[in-house]
Amino acid sequence: MSKTVKVGDVSVKAIAYGCMGLSQAYEPCSEEQGIRILNAVLDMGYDHLDTAALYGFGKNEELLKKAVGHRRSEYFLASKCGLYRDASGKREINGHPDTLKQTCDDSLCRLGTDCIDLYYLHRIDLNVPVEESLGALVDMRAQGKIRYIGLSEPSPETLNKALRICPIAAVQSELSLWTRQPSLVVSDLCRQNHITFVSYSPLGRGFMGGVVRDMSTLGDKDIRHTMPRFQGNDFTINLEKLDQLTHLASEHDLSAAQLALAWVIAQGDHVLAIPGTRFEGRARENLDVASAVVSESVISKAASILNPETIIGERYSETILREVDSEQFRFT
Repeated sequence: MSKTVKVGDVSVKAIAYGCMGLSQAYEPCSEEQGIRILNAVLDMGYDHLDTAALYGFGKNEELLKKAVGHRRSEYFLASKCGLYRDASGKREINGHPDTLKQTCDDSLCRLGTDCIDLYYLHRIDLNVPVEESLGALVDMRAQGKIRYIGLSEPSPETLNKALRICPIAAVQSELSLWTRQPSLVVSDLCRQNHITFVSYSPLGRGFMGGVVRDMSTLGDKDIRHTMPRFQGNDFTINLEKLDQLTHLASEHDLSAAQLALAWVIAQGDHVLAIPGTRFEGRARENLDVASAVVSESVISKAASILNPETIIGERYSETILREVDSEQFRFT
């Protein structure tokens, strides 16, 4: 039986499908491939799709409409606002209420739906009081445009502040074997307050999938070129740890990716993961983790092999880290 997690009043599988990589960050796939994989993941049992206005600057939401809009009743839909593009077409964090409301209206149109099940504030705008940003989401919910409110990458302080404003159904932050702080602190705060914790990049930007071993094979615009963990000697050393993880996983008839996902969803009954892939075999392999039985001892061994102390490099460049609310503890 698959492990399920409640988001608000809705039960979804502990492994959801992250749509970002179909349109952004890595080499975008063709529309034909995107349509094919989105239908395939629903066919194989995924029940939660995660997108955002940012992904492809709206193209990802448009892809969902074209691919599976006619199957809207089959999946729990999550999208995000607050991180989109400015007037010049560049990526921008903007938490002003009017901007968030317009983003939501545009997303509803692109998605071809009248209600988004879970709507996240994608990034906390450090120049706008979070009370004002969340007030806009509260208005959207009252109008029936969104069902549940979520936050992405909040600090513990911001999450506590948000809880005094409105109910928070889910928090999405990066959590994986090699990214744990401050995510585990936030996850524990979520558990205490009956909030779902959604792990993005649970496979370390695909690192734990084991396919990327030579960065020169990636496209020039691949986001991983900007991430310290994927650069130079740091990447070489990190691959050695991945090889150890892969060996452990193979001893238990698992892939390294499956073992990595098993660690994530073992962090609590309130935790789910949203790995993404454009390949059906990988998607099926990921979903199987929701029903896999992996012993605590194996999960513990995995955690000791690959963790923030055994790998080298930050998850983001310092420029990006300074934008992220959950990372502000580094700069105070």
